Amino acid sequence: MARYRLARSVALFVLLTTIGRLLGFAREMVLAAVFGASEVTDAYTISFSIPGVLFAAVGTAITTVMVPMLAAHRARGDDVAFRRLAWTLFHALLLVLVILLTLALAGSGWLVRLFAPGFTGDQFELTRRLTMIMLPGIVFMGLTGWMEGVLNSSKSFTAPAAVSIPMNLVLIAVTWFLGTRYGIEAVAWGTLAGFASQVVLQWTALRKIGLPYVPVLDWGDPDLRAAARRTTPVLLATVTRQASQVVNRALASGLPAGSAASLSFAYRVYLLPLGLLAIPLVTVLYPDMAEQAAGNRMQALSATINRALRLLTFIMAPLTAGAVLLRVEITALIYERGAFDRMDTLLTATALLYYSLGMIPFAWRELLSRAMYSLGDTRTPATNGMMSMGLSIVLSLLLVRFMGHGGIALATALATWWAALSLIFRLRRRYAQLRFYPLAVGSLQAAVATAAMSIAVWALRGPLLGRLGQHAGFVPLTASTLVLVGVGAVVYLLALLALGVEERRLLTDLLGRALARPQKERRVGNG
Repeated sequence: MARYRLARSVALFVLLTTIGRLLGFAREMVLAAVFGASEVTDAYTISFSIPGVLFAAVGTAITTVMVPMLAAHRARGDDVAFRRLAWTLFHALLLVLVILLTLALAGSGWLVRLFAPGFTGDQFELTRRLTMIMLPGIVFMGLTGWMEGVLNSSKSFTAPAAVSIPMNLVLIAVTWFLGTRYGIEAVAWGTLAGFASQVVLQWTALRKIGLPYVPVLDWGDPDLRAAARRTTPVLLATVTRQASQVVNRALASGLPAGSAASLSFAYRVYLLPLGLLAIPLVTVLYPDMAEQAAGNRMQALSATINRALRLLTFIMAPLTAGAVLLRVEITALIYERGAFDRMDTLLTATALLYYSLGMIPFAWRELLSRAMYSLGDTRTPATNGMMSMGLSIVLSLLLVRFMGHGGIALATALATWWAALSLIFRLRRRYAQLRFYPLAVGSLQAAVATAAMSIAVWALRGPLLGRLGQHAGFVPLTASTLVLVGVGAVVYLLALLALGVEERRLLTDLLGRALARPQKERRVGNG
């Protein structure tokens, strides 16, 4: 039963997330086609990131803390306490967000100088105007994060997984139909409308989990005070992680035009497999880890963590190699059209090369951080995040001199590796029951299988793509790339079979249960 629920939850989450991510790529493709990798796109990219960073500094912290606390009330069956705490957290978060928005609007010019010190003149003024338009998105993003935390604590994942769908549809339509006529400011207004659409979608899902609106803000609630104490370390971890991105964008703003946009475009490609495969698994497992930790079932928690880390490794390893080997082709297929020319493709592909090296540790870090939060340890991820940020900034400052924007992406990947490995060592040292030997074995198996796949793809890549040339049409380039992906997938799976990887059987079992269960339910219902 548990495996069935996990399979169905992950499958539905992946399906909805896939639709949202594909629409997100369509949004980026339309933006690239209309504006290219230009100063205007750089201005929009910086402006778009500002509300995201400000929200992440507050909303993500309290959302992360909410899930274990609310899940504990749900596990005890105390619905009254669940509703009271949920709405108390809502009103407290809303108050914080309104104060943050007021301060941000008053200091919009200062924020632009902080995020993009290399912008001057008309580009600075454009960025400031776009920022003023999109800053109210902080409130919508915060409410969306609160709803996601509440729904996930109740193991309701459908609405949170679908929130990006209406936003991306709005942005695609606005960019294509209004951006070409009214410019980038129309896209900024469309972005704000997209943020609002996410709130509307999830608000309707709250009633389905038994959470009607309750006008309560109990400052004396002990859970609220505990949430405030636990939020501070999580806040520091989130701020430091975002700070490294701020530094990266600031460095990119001083590089040749298009550098900031190419980093943004590459980062979206880099996040695609993580958002489609890694984040859904981590999101679905988080409430389970919280319940296991609350019940002091450390062996079960250790098994959950190792199983998830191994799955993430076997999924991310071949995707990392594929992104490195086919970075130019992937970038060209996604972006190279309209104002996005071959030079923009090469700039973005360079960033993608180095970002991709951080796929595995990114997935590990997300899972391990939530494992720490489940155990009530919010300080370790905070200190880990601060040290990772410092390392990323130092490496960026060093590497950007020699590698340009590629050095910024490489610094991010190296710092992510350090963060993930550091969390593993800290968990192992602090909790003797948590053992990572299965992960070490799985990593070695994944490395062998990925090496075999890479050799096969590299051997076929030259003859297959060499005949097409760099100006190949979309259809032949797509067909050739799909052939390479297919060959790589077959070789990788055969290698896993030869190595006897147990996750192959687990995935087969989960898929079988997910498909068989509806048939069983129909038979019972008909009986």
